[in-house]
Amino acid sequence: MGLGKDAHFFPATNSDSVLALKDGTDKLLTFRVPYPMGFYTRGMDFRINDEKAGWKGREMTSTYSSSTLWHQEGGEGENSKLVTFQLRPNPLAD
Repeated sequence: MGLGKDAHFFPATNSDSVLALKDGTDKLLTFRVPYPMGFYTRGMDFRINDEKAGWKGREMTSTYSSSTLWHQEGGEGENSKLVTFQLRPNPLAD
């Protein structure tokens, strides 16, 4: 993502975002997640599926739910979900 080799990511619990700490700085960056509605990060995990594929072979997964699940998209009776993100090094990466 252009944040450095040792960038750290944190779930912003009860927030619609993921936080990142850029390599060698003490400033937190906020990455907002506008969809799905009701995205409240609970846990995160990073995975490398294919080392030779570059950024396309890497992903971040995050679970999300709310203490009031009926406010999530889908309404009452919804369960927590798992969302997968591909993090590009820049917006035009192909």
